[in-house]
Amino acid sequence: MITVQFKQNTHKEWVAMEASGHALSGEYGHDLVCAAVSTLTISLVNNIERLTGIAPIVSLDPDGGYLYMERPEGLNDNQLGIFQLLVESTYLALSEDVAGNYAEYLTVTIS
Repeated sequence: MITVQFKQNTHKEWVAMEASGHALSGEYGHDLVCAAVSTLTISLVNNIERLTGIAPIVSLDPDGGYLYMERPEGLNDNQLGIFQLLVESTYLALSEDVAGNYAEYLTVTIS
């Protein structure tokens, strides 16, 4: 199972996301849940950098199965707004669209 945990600060702002595990919903190369989660989480990281001009803090396992992303310090108001929108969009896509259809393979939480 894949678990994705989104983290918010006391102001309910998104500050981090951690995805770990393997869905095992299909054979290697044909696992739709894994492909969806990978696409959404990697796109989140890439689009934060593309649209804010600032790279998020990232840690990952190059062999797959783990990705951690954290909001960097020093974002201006515009960059912070973009970051919040992108993370919210990814949270909704994972929690409602993917987990909504494949709950046995994916758990999404907020802490």
